[in-house]
Amino acid sequence: MGHVRTWLRRNRERLAVWSFVIVFVAIVGVLLYFGTPFHGSPESIQAVQENDQVALQVVGGDYVLTPANATSATGLVFYPGARVHPDAYLSSVAPLVAEANVTVVVVKLPLNLAVLERGAATGVMQESAVDQWYVGGHSLGGAMACRYAKHNPDRVSGVVLFGSYCDQSIEETDLAVLSVAGEADTVLDWGTYAQTTGNLPANATVRTIPGVNHTQFGSYTGQPGDQPSGTTYAVAHQRLANVTVSWFQQAQSERTG
Repeated sequence: MGHVRTWLRRNRERLAVWSFVIVFVAIVGVLLYFGTPFHGSPESIQAVQENDQVALQVVGGDYVLTPANATSATGLVFYPGARVHPDAYLSSVAPLVAEANVTVVVVKLPLNLAVLERGAATGVMQESAVDQWYVGGHSLGGAMACRYAKHNPDRVSGVVLFGSYCDQSIEETDLAVLSVAGEADTVLDWGTYAQTTGNLPANATVRTIPGVNHTQFGSYTGQPGDQPSGTTYAVAHQRLANVTVSWFQQAQSERTG
């Protein structure tokens, strides 16, 4: 032990330098990793840009989709999954805009992590004339949207989850909830998903879509752990839209009725 203490004293400065270098490299690695997100495919982005029923703008990094030919009184603030760029969700949320007259804002988050700015929805809502807001998200983004709704029930009417779950209970709220999972999702922790179903209100709508994996809630590829589903992205998005559009249409009908 004496030899060790002597060696440590003699090499104190060198150890301090190497410790700093190791921490610095680790921080840079994390920043580079999360700062390099998965983007949507060029084809999916172009398809939304050319959709004459959808008006697309980028405002401060957020992607704002509004109905081109109708007035929108309902909005959805959507939180991307971890390390996923907002443009990866344009084609999967566009049907809500075109068919249900929902304004959708896919927010750009610090380091592409919803956990770093759970309150992003507040700024969006304050700057919009939309009357009724929902929050939602994919994967980690969905969990953070659920936390936002739990702590801001006066701001939102409901929660929309894609391949995600509420890790905090909103069971006792009157929030409307739509939870959609992909049957072929090999990234979602199905055990936790099942255990947290009780965190949702009793009247929550829970759906599992066949032939859809984790990345097909967006239009990106490369997600670690995700396996091919055997379904094209176009078909996956249509199956998703069959659920989400009708759910929003019903929610709007109940509100006005």
